[in-house]
Order: sequence, then structure tokens, then C-alpha cells
Amino acid sequence: MSARSAVRHLLSWAPVAGLVRRPEARPDGVSAVVRVRGDEEWIEPAVTSIRDFADEILVLDNGASDSTRRSIDRLARALGPRLVRLDCPALDLFDVSNLGLARARYRFVVRWDADFVGHTDGPGDLRHLRRYLLALDRRRYFRVVLPAAEVAGDLRHQFPDRRLRHDGEAHTASAHARFVRVTREMPTDALGAADRPLRGRPRLSLALESLAVPPYYATVRWPHVAYFHVHVKSAAHLLLRHFWLEWLAEPDTERYPTLEVYALEQARVRWGIADRGAAAAHLMRRVSEGLVPFDAALCGPYPALLQPHLDASRYTIEYAGAHIVGRRES
Repeated sequence: MSARSAVRHLLSWAPVAGLVRRPEARPDGVSAVVRVRGDEEWIEPAVTSIRDFADEILVLDNGASDSTRRSIDRLARALGPRLVRLDCPALDLFDVSNLGLARARYRFVVRWDADFVGHTDGPGDLRHLRRYLLALDRRRYFRVVLPAAEVAGDLRHQFPDRRLRHDGEAHTASAHARFVRVTREMPTDALGAADRPLRGRPRLSLALESLAVPPYYATVRWPHVAYFHVHVKSAAHLLLRHFWLEWLAEPDTERYPTLEVYALEQARVRWGIADRGAAAAHLMRRVSEGLVPFDAALCGPYPALLQPHLDASRYTIEYAGAHIVGRRES
């Protein structure tokens, strides 16, 4: 244990010793906060995967497409009052997340993105995680890191340097836990291998979201892959996602009032491509070239809710001999 970790562990006993206020009395359960915007192709398996994990599912509609809203309506009919949809089209990313924290009613909160598909059986079954969370000491505050596997391009491929992720988490609900904006200047070489050749700049300003909690939160790690991050979307969606964190950090909001405007201008300047469809195809081709086959030995089995999609996915990475040459999108 590092010195910093040891100090945090010691501070985590401050509520027990009466040095800080103990966690507020809340119902013993889990609130899941799900942000949706635009087309969310995986929202139905994502939300279905937490039906036996979360006591309430707060779906924050930050400008969902018509097809996404129809999916939410189907989920609402299946889940009943446990699913609550909140309209918040005018809020920015950080305010949306904090609205979810403010409306959550249960002891633990997990931000569950609309492309997270959790395990519903086996060692990683989210019901095991639920039992673990609810057995933690109610007198203390916890931040529980949730490992995830990521698939990209299609369901059978990954980025070689992003097979596993550790940025998911559940935490003890508290008015002192907030999502904050963190702007960082990052060298392009520090980004994922798939991003580097496409950025066209040596350094980038990125606006990141981080959960800020007081130092008396104990940090623990769930030992199993809890979910798959399904980074498998249309090329048009991925074009916007590629420039999203840059746009959030862009100070010239008059010149770039929307992400779409920013993405198209950057594609023109950096890649010499002015057409949106051509820019999306260029991005997808370059990203696909950097993918590698899924590693089941490292990541474990697919979640049960993804199994039906393995052979029926609308996306397929294409090869010429042993080399990836692009992706087919039906």
C-alpha cells in the first residue's frame, strides 16, 4: 500500500470515530444514473442488465433521439416504477451527472452509461456486487472501482491498450460527492494508440469528468469484470465522440456552438475532408486498422445479454488476409 493509500485508509475511519458526519440514513439499495443523448444503440441490454442490481434507474434524457426514447418507453413498461426518466435537454454533461446524484435516493450510486452491459451470471454477476456493496460498513464512506472490458469496432475486437478499463465506480451517496470538470493539456502520445494518428496536433486540451469525493472515502476494488463497455456504434456517432472531449474544452463557443460544427471543422482542417459521411468513413477505417481480436483469457466471457448480438451485429470488422482493412456497417 502506498503512503497516500495508507493515509486515505486511515481517514476512512474518521466517521466511525466521530470526526466527520457519518453517511446519511438512506434506504439500503443502489441507484443507477443513466445519461442518454442522441442514438443509444445499446440502451436496452445496458438497462436490462441492471434490473436485478439497481433499486432505481434514473434515465437522464439529455436530448435522446426518437428511437432511443422508444427504447426507454419499452424499458419503462418492463421495469415499471423502478425506471424514472428525467428530461434535461438544456444541461451540460457535468450538470446532467450531478442532477442524477441529486435525485438518487439509495445508499449507493453508480453511474451506468447507456453502453455498459453488465454480467447477469457467473462470478461477475452484478447481484454478487450488490450483496457486497450492501454488506459494507454503513458507518463509513466507500468508493468501489468496477473493472470493465471494452469491445470496439465490433463485438469481437478491442483496442490493444484498452482491453480492460478501471474508470467505472459505485460510491456511497453523499452531498459531498460531485462530478467535476477537469481540463487537461495532454500530449497526443499519451492518448490511446487508435487516437494518436487521427488527432493531427502534438497537444490537446480535453475536458474530462471526474467524481470528486472527500478524503475520508475508502477506495476498494471489485475483483471481477463487472460489465462490458460496448464501444461499438455507427461511424457517424464515433466521429462526434472522437472530438467530444476536445469540444467540451473549447473556449470559443461562438465559433463552435455545437459538437457537430466543431467535428466537421476539425475533420476539414486536420484530414482535408469536408463531407461528414466521408470524414466518418475515414475515421472508422483508421480506427479499425488498430484493433485486435477479443481476448477472452483476459476479459472473461461475454455478458449473457450480449450473446445474441455476437452473430447478429450490424457491424463487422473486415480482413484482407491477416490484415484489417475496415468495417462493414449494415
